[in-house]
Amino acid sequence: MLGDGKSVILSFDDGPAPVDALESILQTLREHEIRAEFYVLGNEVEQYPDAARLIVRQGHAIQNHSWSHLDLAKAPEQDVRWEMEETQNMIEDTTGEIPTKIRPPYGAGGFSGHLDPKLAAVARDLYLTIVTWDIDTEDWKAPKGLGPEKIRNIERQFTQQRHKALFNILMHVQPATARDLPSFISQLKAWGFAIAQP
Repeated sequence: MLGDGKSVILSFDDGPAPVDALESILQTLREHEIRAEFYVLGNEVEQYPDAARLIVRQGHAIQNHSWSHLDLAKAPEQDVRWEMEETQNMIEDTTGEIPTKIRPPYGAGGFSGHLDPKLAAVARDLYLTIVTWDIDTEDWKAPKGLGPEKIRNIERQFTQQRHKALFNILMHVQPATARDLPSFISQLKAWGFAIAQP
């Protein structure tokens, strides 16, 4: 089977809003006893502090996704530093957790072999590991969510990376993903994947 002896980590970008979608995702994860990681935006944590605290209270990892979803690879270093530092501070002040990872918006400047030196320097200063993903669900593209077309694409991505044993799956906090998450988790299990903790 596709996932025999292999594991996945579920990760979600762009939270903690919309809060309804987040709450639905958290409920599904709770029902399946899954721990995931959430790469949140500083400006949304500021607007929705209770939602950010809910992520942590339910045992998930909360990580840095910049303040305003800026393309960090194209921004000057002082903007990169501001975006990342402010988000670190906001998450710590709001939840008590200190992020250990940064996932740059769009993955820009974050892929190994294409690391942006500004991003790498700021991440080092803030003790952040730069991470991207292995499987892009493209759940934000029309039709949004994790329907049959997306599932075929995801299956292809797994097949193209046969040598890997652990995959980070990228999703987003949005209503269509929240709706489709239960069936997607069932599909991953049907493929034989174990779901790992981040």
